[in-house]
Amino acid sequence: MANTLIPNVYAIFHLNLAFSSIDNSEHQRVVDLCYWPLLHLIEGNSIPLGIELTAYTLECIQAVDPSWIAKFKSLLKDNHCELIASGDSQIIGPLIPSKVNMQNLLLGQKSYQALLGYLPKIAYINEQAVSAGLLDCYIDCGFDAVVVEWDNPFSHNADWAKSSRYQPQQLIAASGRTIKVIWNHAVAFQKFQRYAHDEMTSIEYFEFLARATNDASAFSLYGSDAEVFNYRPGRFSTETKLDIDEWQRIELLFTAIKEQEHYRWVSPSELLSPSAQYTRLKVQTPAHPISVKKQAKYNVTRWALSGRNDLSLNSLCYRKYLALKDTPLVSEQQWRELCRLWASDLRTHLTSIRYQELLNYYPVVSNPTVIAGPKANLDSANTAKSDYQVHHCSERNTLTVEHPQLKLVLSGKRGMAIKSLAFARHNFEPIIGTLPHGFFDHISYAADFYSNHLVMERYSERDRVTDLSQCHFNINHSDTNLLISTEIMTPQGKLTKWYRLEGEQIECGFDFENQHRPEATIRLGYLTLLNSKQRNWFACHNGGNLLEIYHAEQDFNHGSPVSSIVSANSALGATEGVFYTGVDNLGLKISWSPEFCAALPMLSSQAIDDSYLNRAWLSLSEADETLKADGQLLNFSYQITPCFKTDIS
Repeated sequence: MANTLIPNVYAIFHLNLAFSSIDNSEHQRVVDLCYWPLLHLIEGNSIPLGIELTAYTLECIQAVDPSWIAKFKSLLKDNHCELIASGDSQIIGPLIPSKVNMQNLLLGQKSYQALLGYLPKIAYINEQAVSAGLLDCYIDCGFDAVVVEWDNPFSHNADWAKSSRYQPQQLIAASGRTIKVIWNHAVAFQKFQRYAHDEMTSIEYFEFLARATNDASAFSLYGSDAEVFNYRPGRFSTETKLDIDEWQRIELLFTAIKEQEHYRWVSPSELLSPSAQYTRLKVQTPAHPISVKKQAKYNVTRWALSGRNDLSLNSLCYRKYLALKDTPLVSEQQWRELCRLWASDLRTHLTSIRYQELLNYYPVVSNPTVIAGPKANLDSANTAKSDYQVHHCSERNTLTVEHPQLKLVLSGKRGMAIKSLAFARHNFEPIIGTLPHGFFDHISYAADFYSNHLVMERYSERDRVTDLSQCHFNINHSDTNLLISTEIMTPQGKLTKWYRLEGEQIECGFDFENQHRPEATIRLGYLTLLNSKQRNWFACHNGGNLLEIYHAEQDFNHGSPVSSIVSANSALGATEGVFYTGVDNLGLKISWSPEFCAALPMLSSQAIDDSYLNRAWLSLSEADETLKADGQLLNFSYQITPCFKTDIS
């Protein structure tokens, strides 16, 4: 039966002069080739498009072509188009503390009001990177709705109905509140780009559109970059050649859609009916706490752990954030500078010119030795008596440490990996340690699963570097704590590995003599939970001010590769430098100082017959197509303290 429903169709164009592959000298060309045609299309054809851009991009346009701003302002005033908010800068919210996210959104609103006389009520979530906690920031900043890609959250949530993509819904924030969502569609905007680039005929495109909008009440035709039409930044060798007027093709398509009775053009805000019945949808899952745009090769690690030097740059941002956080009076300009330093485009395909400008302004990014992070104090041995009882078994080369608040067993045959760790608060029931070879009766898991070790997989050398080698224990006592350390030679250079025990807290450290980051995945601090009878739970902040709590219900592994060049599929933002994990009611609080090393946690849970392998670890580097040579490898340490699930839920 033919579709009698006339779908509302809409489009949002994303404008971004911070685009990683665009040098500042190109701004005028981009305005001429991409932004003016967009306004001419709106004005000449009365098509109510949404335009989304940051305050930074507005300022850049104002600097090179104030007349564009004047025309855009006029079109907005006459309701010929609609401004969709982004914020002051295009930042990846689930990787950034809540206070910075709030400042970014509020500063953006101030700039829109000042430059355009317009206060948008709909926001496009940057890079479509969404988490439950981040949604609370948009609610608290007064937005009525957010634009989010439908395809990836749908693929992660088996309980979502396919029909949910055909009309606005409500997303559930970490607080339990909801915000309306206008859907963006990755496949649809990629089809649109193919048509504009003359890789599809108009007939083929309309055939796709007819299938896609069958039984749809609303459908997004486009929700991505404006700079990909009539302009090529030269980022990829596979970029299509520019030998046609792509904006002319877009205009022909849009006017053809407008002339057909099968579709109704609307502005994004027209989709939001106060009387509509919206389904409440939970966007996050344990496997994907943060959902991003497009295909699986895109995940949050591309803005956190790869690029030219993401780890150092993000650590610098955290140091600046903490300095502002502790300052009584902070100017708007100081917050803007931080937001712009946290911009996503400094972390992906940044041009050599712009990267050098960044290093000239922030030389610390390329010189991690000036970062005075926590280190093992190995210089002065102290034999003072303490409450720590230490016993070394030379036959097995194990070290057992007993204290009224904990018991720790380390393996000297495996680089001081933790064999077992138990706390008085847990009645000395060991919570993490080593599950030995043969623990799981399955050949695919016939290995030792250690705790607190390092695994580095180097792509150029095609090898795997670990710290699981024979070592000696160096022990220093003080009145209040115990320091255990060792030096391990690896193909990547000398590693100093250490533990500092104080009360019920254990600090675990990795100091790298060679601080040149290889093109590699670098994962360390593995925590193997010893309770294999149930699946794990975990919790952290992902850009919001509330904990997001997850309970694994099926297999997942954030560190599973997507392809031979994309090493991970997900991660936690852990934007307060802490996450919690455990099994049943016993748990651990894992904390670190992201201002010294902005590591990213990952977790996994795997069913093996009637048992479960539950693990967590932290990553300092992940691989994707943005990873470049010559990044910095920072020393890292983290603290382990006991907790109960009931403490945080």
